[in-house]
Amino acid sequence: MRIKLFLPVVAICCAFALFAGACSSTEDSKNKDAEATTTVKAEKETTTTTAAPTETLAALLVADPQLSEFSGLATEAGLNAMLTDGGPFTVLAPTNAAIDTVPAATMTALEQDPRGALANVLKLHILNGNVTWDDLSEKNGQCVATLGGNVKVTVEGEGDDAAVDFGGAPVPAQDGVKAVNGTILKVDGVTTAPATDC
Repeated sequence: MRIKLFLPVVAICCAFALFAGACSSTEDSKNKDAEATTTVKAEKETTTTTAAPTETLAALLVADPQLSEFSGLATEAGLNAMLTDGGPFTVLAPTNAAIDTVPAATMTALEQDPRGALANVLKLHILNGNVTWDDLSEKNGQCVATLGGNVKVTVEGEGDDAAVDFGGAPVPAQDGVKAVNGTILKVDGVTTAPATDC
């Protein structure tokens, strides 16, 4: 008699244990799904957007202490109006250190003809449209049209380690600075004449 009563009790206990385990497994699964959903939502919420540029090319050149000499030369050459109201342009702006490597006699000659010779040299550093460093790194051996004539690009290496040369001016890997009317890329040299083999 005890065995007969014992077996149904055992069966009921086993059934209850299985049911409880299944519920627990379902709850664990729901909890994991909820955690995964929360993580995805949190990742989406932390994504940031880049603010639209508000300054012109001319204003950004003036504001950058590394580009003060180029900015001053652009003013002498009468290019500020174009860099303020025109575009979009990409300015490959030589840094102050780069401009300081130009022989003094050459700089003197250029500054004696600001709207002519100087303007022409500066225009060799201005391209139509928005051009990135990545774009330049894919133009090995090609001639690029600037406002002052064609300039030849040479590239050695690949990816972010590539050495990009723009008519004798090294262009370090960079994202560039965005303006409302274009992009500024800093260069470590000065292109003084258009390419003769383009």
